Amino acid sequence: MTVLLTGAGGQLGRVVSSYLTERGAVVIAADRDLVDLTNADDTRRFVAQSASSLNGVVHLVGGIRAGAPIESTSPDDVDSMVQLNLVTTFNVMRATIPHLVSSGGGSIVTIGAKAVLQAEANRAAYAAAKAAVVSLTLSAAEEGRTSGVRANCIVPDVIRTTANLEWGSPEQASTWVEPDEIASVIYGLLEPSCAITGTVIPMLSTTRRRT
Repeated sequence: MTVLLTGAGGQLGRVVSSYLTERGAVVIAADRDLVDLTNADDTRRFVAQSASSLNGVVHLVGGIRAGAPIESTSPDDVDSMVQLNLVTTFNVMRATIPHLVSSGGGSIVTIGAKAVLQAEANRAAYAAAKAAVVSLTLSAAEEGRTSGVRANCIVPDVIRTTANLEWGSPEQASTWVEPDEIASVIYGLLEPSCAITGTVIPMLSTTRRRT
């Protein structure tokens, strides 16, 4: 199984990359030092040169800029959230779907955000951009039914990464979603035997998790 993984150098990306590699997948990393995913031509060029034979696509690139109510959110912040979250997802899908089809089908996995399912104050631009990612993923699933291309979106709560541990209390962190849990779900969705498509998969914090 050959998988294009965006954001492979990030904290979640490194865990996902190791998880997939340990299970025999060939992982093609698409990090910002290799390709500008906000640029459609650059994305197409990278995929054509490095990932023309694909069975799966995992798009982890995204980001959050939050903390202000709608009336105080700048147009630049909105544009940044749309570019980083929605545009990168669109460009990656646009560049990779033809290769998945030519390989006989495959799986696309994207990442949404809890704010899409449970509205949160002061995150409007981020939530709207991530909602667009969810919608785009569901559209890809519908379009891919005749060609064997599946698409699903994982919607996690706070992920237990080193960066998040810097601001979260031990009590908060004890409930957060572990990166390897997300990696496990991603791997399951990528497996050729999986028939799941057009699904939004919440992965929310739970007080039952222990440190």
